[in-house]
Amino acid sequence: MNSFTKQVRQLVYLSLPVIFTFSLLQACSGDDTYVTEDGLHITDTRTGSGPEAEPMDFLTIHFEGTLESGEVFESTYERDQPIIIQVGSGQLPIKGWDDGMIGMKEGGKRTLSIPPHLAFGEEGIEGFIPAGENIFMDIELIAIKKPPRPWEYNEEELSSTDSGLRYYIHETGQGDQPGEGSMIRVHYSGYLKDGSMFDSSTIRDMPFEFQVGVGQVIPGWDEGLLAMSAGEKRTLVIPPHLGYGETGAGGVIPPNATLFFDVELIEILE
Repeated sequence: MNSFTKQVRQLVYLSLPVIFTFSLLQACSGDDTYVTEDGLHITDTRTGSGPEAEPMDFLTIHFEGTLESGEVFESTYERDQPIIIQVGSGQLPIKGWDDGMIGMKEGGKRTLSIPPHLAFGEEGIEGFIPAGENIFMDIELIAIKKPPRPWEYNEEELSSTDSGLRYYIHETGQGDQPGEGSMIRVHYSGYLKDGSMFDSSTIRDMPFEFQVGVGQVIPGWDEGLLAMSAGEKRTLVIPPHLGYGETGAGGVIPPNATLFFDVELIEILE
């Protein structure tokens, strides 16, 4: 499996904020075709009726990528499995693809003609993308979700534990507390100090299930969730030594980062 395919198929929803200004310069061969100042050609083959995609939105899309020869190099249609990406975050391996979805309307279809400097460059990818190749992306925008906002609290009202973990209880749970090794189901959103979101289960509508207290997650999560009751909602403020420490994670969480997680303990499974 080539590096592009691996990156697309293993997309996770970790991202850093990217400011992108989208500038349409001129119409080309029709009312729905435009060229940006970077040379990206955009054609709306079907204008959607829903909201427009904005930077940092989460988009559910189908796509098909082709070469100048017409050969398909990647397609979600072949797997019948759309993907969720955060647009404008730099998450995608092709800049022109990322840039070209800004302003697209939910329910719409768009074709992007992407020059090499916004795709794989003059080098290409050996055995996969020819050097200096223009590529073409056909995109169907199925759904748009706005990133969740951090829950509000007064920092002076944070409680602390001996380890340095801080927390704020938004809603007290009514159920039992999990024990070490309990399988639990949670929803969460994670933020950096500047408020940028790096991951969220709520965007995927997919709660996270794991065994708590056995090292499957970062120490701050284990400690914080063991103290929660089913139904409870907390913000966990996790210092670096209880998070990803001096190394950070995945190029998205910086070294020595304090992490802010809004967590809901939905239920204890066993």
